[in-house]
Parts: sequence; structure tokens; C-alpha cells
Amino acid sequence: MDARSEVEKQINGLVGKRLREARKAKSLSLEALAGKVSMSVSQLSKLETGKAPASIAALVRFGLELDRPAQYFLQSDSEMPRCLGTLVPSWDPEGRAIEMFSSLVSQKTGYDLAISVFPGGQLGPAETQVRALVNGIIDIFVESLGFFQHYSDPVKLASLPFCFDDEKHLERFSESSLFDREVRQALRSNSVELLNPSLKWKRGPSLVLLSRTPILSPDDLRDLPIRCPENDTMFRYLEIMGCRPVVVPWNEVVDAFQDGKFAAMITNLSHVVSMRFTRFARFMTALDYRPLDLTFAMNLQRYQILAPHIQTGLEQAAVQAAEFCSNLLGHTRDLLPALLEEDGAVLCTVGVKAWRAKSRQVFEEMEKEGAWRSGLVKEISGLAQVAGDA
Repeated sequence: MDARSEVEKQINGLVGKRLREARKAKSLSLEALAGKVSMSVSQLSKLETGKAPASIAALVRFGLELDRPAQYFLQSDSEMPRCLGTLVPSWDPEGRAIEMFSSLVSQKTGYDLAISVFPGGQLGPAETQVRALVNGIIDIFVESLGFFQHYSDPVKLASLPFCFDDEKHLERFSESSLFDREVRQALRSNSVELLNPSLKWKRGPSLVLLSRTPILSPDDLRDLPIRCPENDTMFRYLEIMGCRPVVVPWNEVVDAFQDGKFAAMITNLSHVVSMRFTRFARFMTALDYRPLDLTFAMNLQRYQILAPHIQTGLEQAAVQAAEFCSNLLGHTRDLLPALLEEDGAVLCTVGVKAWRAKSRQVFEEMEKEGAWRSGLVKEISGLAQVAGDA
């Protein structure tokens, strides 16, 4: 057999293997798929066994029926994507869980896919990484869903503190038709696939407000310089709350806080422990509100060219790493008392009724300004009532 014939044989075998995998992932029989693409069963069988070549036109037809781009059938496992971007530092509990996810992916995919984790210091701030994800420069971005605010109105509102009444309300939102239509599908139209969106990578375990002086009520925020992430919606929220927001990328937060560029910041309790913010922020106000889940987002085209066992391996790795992360975050709360005592910091426990009421006033004002589509606040609030009736 000459070299050209050998190459053609390898290509036919690869196309057949991936065609068979994609068909089975859709739970279609040979007869069912053959009927959909107007092809005989015997011809389709020859394609799947590598005994006949497939034209580009045929690959396009298969792709339309199997939700795969045509190049999926021509790409080998050794060419799989492998770059994961995140803002989470590696020493943080969430960072450790992401590193475990990377390791588990190799195991769960039979070492057909290897993922390297790159922190914000290497790939840049959140907005840069999101653009890189949309454009296929990086393959996976792991962070809060709030960083996709430019692609979805509900994400803008959901990323703000006290949007949800409780954890059940948040879960109801993530399982709603609203989420499917205006978050998941909206992101897909911008080349972003949420990996197993129903998966709960719970962050936190709760939000806290760190400050140099005591903050007990929303009124104490007036004219206070407060750190704001790279999020236009959060910036406006803090402005209407009465603060003076200061945009500081996450990888610059520690130095900026120490240097007095801002006097307070809202963050996850786990970050307080792992990054020991209590060294220079003596007061910590417990807001009793869990932040949005950590989200695994992948470039849609890169996701679609993955073989089904690779996609399954990714989700299995995420499930196992999420359990690991949850255990670490639970331990974070146990470490807090000793940390507060050692650094001479004070935990302020306050009623959140006033904070929730003030936030809802801000939401209404932002909606009137056109921060998101009209009626969204009522629609998301209504999900809490449905959850309570269930």
C-alpha cells in the first residue's frame, strides 16, 4: 500500500470512528440516521467501519443531524483543546479544586485530553479572558457567571448581591426556562457552552464585606471607596448604593487594599481565609448571602468537536472536583475564628433585611435606567414564589 492510500485509510477510519461515536451519543440507530441524511443503511455502515470515504457534503449533513461541526469528524483526540483560564489563585480552595479538575479530566478521558490551568496573571483580566473564550483563543473559562454580563440580561441582575431570597430561589432560577432561554442559549449564540449548567460549584460559603471601619447598614457605605470587579453592572449597583466604586482586577486586590486605594470590598468568605485579608481589614460584616456558583464555560466550537467520551469525562471530572471544593469551603468556616483572633479582627453579624430592601430599591432604579430589559426584576422575583409553593 502506498503512502497516499495509507493516509486515506487512516482518515476513513477516523471519520468512521467519530461518526459512530456521535450517532450513539444521540441514541440513534443506523437506520434512523441513514433515513435523516437520505443514505442507505449499508452505505452508512461502510462509512462507520472506514470501508468507504465520506464527502465533505456528507459530513456537513451528518453534522447538522448530530449537532457537530464538520471538522469534528476529521479531528483526532490528540488535537483536543487544553487551555483553561481563571482568575482564582491556585492556593485558594476553589483554585485547588480547579487544579484537581484538570487532573481528573486526564483520568476520566483515558488521557485523551489534558488541560493546563492558567491564572489571571498569565492570561489577563476577566474581560480579556471572556473575549479569548468567545474567540476560541482559550478553551475553558472558570469563574463567576457574572463575567458574561454583556451577553445576557438575567446574568447582569443575577450577579448582584441579594438578587435571590435564598439558595432555593437561586436553584429555581438556574433550572428555569428563563435561564435556558436567556442565559444558556444566549451564550451559545456567542460561542460559549456552559458545561453541565445544572452542576452546582457552590462558592463562598457566603459573601462578606471587609472594611477598615465598622459597616453595619447600607447607610454606612455612603461615600466609601469600595473595590469593584471589572463588571459595569456591579459598578452602577455600588454607585446607587452610595459608594465610590474603584475598579481593581482581582490579581491586584491585595496590594491595592494594603495601599489604601479602597477602604472596603465585598468578597467570598473563602478568600478571606486563603488570602488573609484580615491582616489589613479589621472589620468583616457577614452578609449571609451565597454568591453565584462557579461556572465552567467552554468555547462552543471546541466543545462540539470533542468525542462523546471526552464530553462525559469533563462532566464527571467537574462533579468530583465540585465535591472536593465543597468540602474545602466547609472547612473554611471552621478556620475563621482562629484567624480573627490572631489578627485582632472583628466579625460583625447584622440583620440583612435592610441590605436586601436597599438592594431591591437599587434593582428597580437600574431597570428604569435600562440596565436590563423591562420586567426582569419581577420575573426573577416571581421564581422565589414558585419555589415556595413547590
